[in-house]
Amino acid sequence: MAGSPRSPASGRDVAVVLGVLVALGVLCGVLWWLLWDPAAYTKTADGGVMGETDLSRRFAADGLYAVIAGVAGLLSGLGLTWWRTRDPLLTSAALLVGSVLAAVVMALTGHLLGPGDPGAALAAAKVGARVPERLGVDAFTVYLAWPVAVLAGALVVLLGTAPVRAVGPADESPTDAGARHHEGRPDGAPESSARTPEAR
Repeated sequence: MAGSPRSPASGRDVAVVLGVLVALGVLCGVLWWLLWDPAAYTKTADGGVMGETDLSRRFAADGLYAVIAGVAGLLSGLGLTWWRTRDPLLTSAALLVGSVLAAVVMALTGHLLGPGDPGAALAAAKVGARVPERLGVDAFTVYLAWPVAVLAGALVVLLGTAPVRAVGPADESPTDAGARHHEGRPDGAPESSARTPEAR
């Protein structure tokens, strides 16, 4: 079959796309953790409380996740689609799957690097101590930043590299070719009328 020789190469394309996106998920998870400024509980005699300043930062992790994922997703969608153009449909499918993996890996990496359970930490802390909350995604829709950004980058490349087929002589019908040749003569006459009979 004609498509069989391309199968190994297409498989490599899928492996590359998935591997790159998973690696980016890990790197973005580390960056998310480094840039995050956690809200914190203050230990009291009754447990723990969170002040107004900390409450205002409580959902900052979601926004930071969306920004990092959006930028990384857009750039990876552009780069991987441009790099792996052998089979655009297969590449797009791999990008979609890989972006979902990247979203999960990024969240898991940041969560594992972040602080532990604040409940256990508050129980062991002294009164007045500050205990940071855990790093995680609160709104499920934030995870969509990865696939949406990746597919947007892929779409830009696919639309920008779509082939424009030029019409050449091979695409013309005999009627069109004859009409073009006829119009190209100065007097508009067919070629046979321009010949003079040979003297006998």
